[in-house]
Amino acid sequence: MKYNIPNKKTTNSGKLFFYIALVLLLFVVLVSVFLRPPKFSDCSKEMDAKCICPSEEKYIGKRNIIFIDATDEIVRGKIEDVYRLIRETSFNEAGLFEWLGSGKKVDKTSIYILADKKPVEMTPIASYCSLPPDITWLLTDLSAKKEEQIKKAAIDDIKNAIAKIQNEKSSTKSYIVEGLAVATSNSSHWVAGSKLIVASDLYENSPVCGFFETEKIPAFNQIGQDCRRWVNILGENLTRVSSASVNQKSSVSICQFLSKKQSDGLVSFWRELFQSQLDYDVKFTCDPQQILDRHHSLNK
Repeated sequence: MKYNIPNKKTTNSGKLFFYIALVLLLFVVLVSVFLRPPKFSDCSKEMDAKCICPSEEKYIGKRNIIFIDATDEIVRGKIEDVYRLIRETSFNEAGLFEWLGSGKKVDKTSIYILADKKPVEMTPIASYCSLPPDITWLLTDLSAKKEEQIKKAAIDDIKNAIAKIQNEKSSTKSYIVEGLAVATSNSSHWVAGSKLIVASDLYENSPVCGFFETEKIPAFNQIGQDCRRWVNILGENLTRVSSASVNQKSSVSICQFLSKKQSDGLVSFWRELFQSQLDYDVKFTCDPQQILDRHHSLNK
């Protein structure tokens, strides 16, 4: 009678293969847990931008604002700039290590449209969230197709809202300073250290902060005390330190609309206004990448 004695080398190879497979399996499980993004809002039957926002507020980091002045007609070329600003600054994807380092937080961007309402009545017409890194989408139930559909629907909503306002008669007032102060006072939509993007012709027209429909814009140091109070509120909101904004600077970018009348001193007024509250300059640009780069350079 013969006995087959197992080859010791073959047995050792089998064990080695088993351990390697086990290690790889554990690695895949740990990576999937490590990279899985926070749970999104439950909206399986909806096509809303909130679908790509975390369901828990603790996973919201910076809270940016895009402030669109629609009190006068926005020419076609500039309205396209506004849509591009929203697409490329609201839905931009976070870098993997930056995202992990922040505790898997994403940025939230709220869109305010300034029309003929008083500032105290202003609320954002929409809020969107930046996206987790590409690699993490493999671990969610949200498909790339649905993501694109949601982003398109979001821009369409903005287009419809602006078109509705533009089809109405031009506003008689333009509360830009006051509107910015009110918008940045809302802690659900703004936190210092975030991005404030202003899309406007910059012509302030209000009882408190003056009428800029003149040949010469007043110097900033000539504004009255009532207006200065609004400026100071805005400044406090831009610089207030919180747990979410430690060592972070708010970036202010202005996408200027050209109006029929270009008054001397308009740009200088707004530069001086923000410099009276910040120790650095604002960025005049409509280019989304320059806006993102500016914020990054302030917070290296």
